[in-house]
Amino acid sequence: MNRRTFLAWVSVGSLASFFPLVLAICSKPTTAANPSTRPDGFIPVGTLQELNEKGSIFNSKIPALIIHNQKNSQDIFAVNPTCPHAGCVVKWKGNKEEFLCPCHGSQFTANGQLMKGPAHQGLKPYIAKVEGNLILVKPS
Repeated sequence: MNRRTFLAWVSVGSLASFFPLVLAICSKPTTAANPSTRPDGFIPVGTLQELNEKGSIFNSKIPALIIHNQKNSQDIFAVNPTCPHAGCVVKWKGNKEEFLCPCHGSQFTANGQLMKGPAHQGLKPYIAKVEGNLILVKPS
């Protein structure tokens, strides 16, 4: 076997060994349930203590932005923080008790309803509850 034939076989062998890796990367993920999702569909996102300290909790996996009523910490709101206008992530302004889009200034109430555009609809709300000290969100 000459050098050129040897190098050709090594090149083909190298490419063939990467083929399963490429297939794994390019294939769709399986539809297995999120391991942190409970049987009732709720996902733990944080604790009341964490929410009280930070003022809001952002979970990028759902995605969800969780806030609570300043007067009643058991009164929890969770919304998809993606602004329906341009896809920017809204911020919680606790002093004004509203979500504000940093891109174009849309304003939303604590439960995600539209107060001021340019967005034409509110934020998508999620079901949220408290069990003990744990905050749970159920994406819909």
